[in-house]
Amino acid sequence: MSDAGQDRRTLDLAGLIKTLRYVTTAVQVLPFIYTVPYMVTLAVAFFAPESVVWILDALFYASPVTVASFLVLSRILRLCKWHRRACVLPLIPQFVSLVDYYIIELSEIVAQVNIAVFGSMTILLLVSAYNVFFKQ
Repeated sequence: MSDAGQDRRTLDLAGLIKTLRYVTTAVQVLPFIYTVPYMVTLAVAFFAPESVVWILDALFYASPVTVASFLVLSRILRLCKWHRRACVLPLIPQFVSLVDYYIIELSEIVAQVNIAVFGSMTILLLVSAYNVFFKQ
């Protein structure tokens, strides 16, 4: 094989490795970037008018399909368990909504539950970010 053919394959392999690194970094960072505006929306919901809450919810709603996509990509790229935990954080408020709607009405304690959910999401996001970006 000629040196030119070998160099071309080496360059192609280097390009693929570089692309894989960019993809891995994007997949690693996106759940954290996605969760922060979602949490801000939850915080704003405490005091904002209904129209503002509706717009923010429409913009930053975390679909279970999106969460599942993040989890699949995390698994494919063999990212850590803390990354997967960060991926599922947007499902916590949805779980509370499902419990409120289908199991037990939380109307009397909904403010406390929402504050607890927001606080737990904040703590879990910070712990996950620390373990994903600083500990490893």
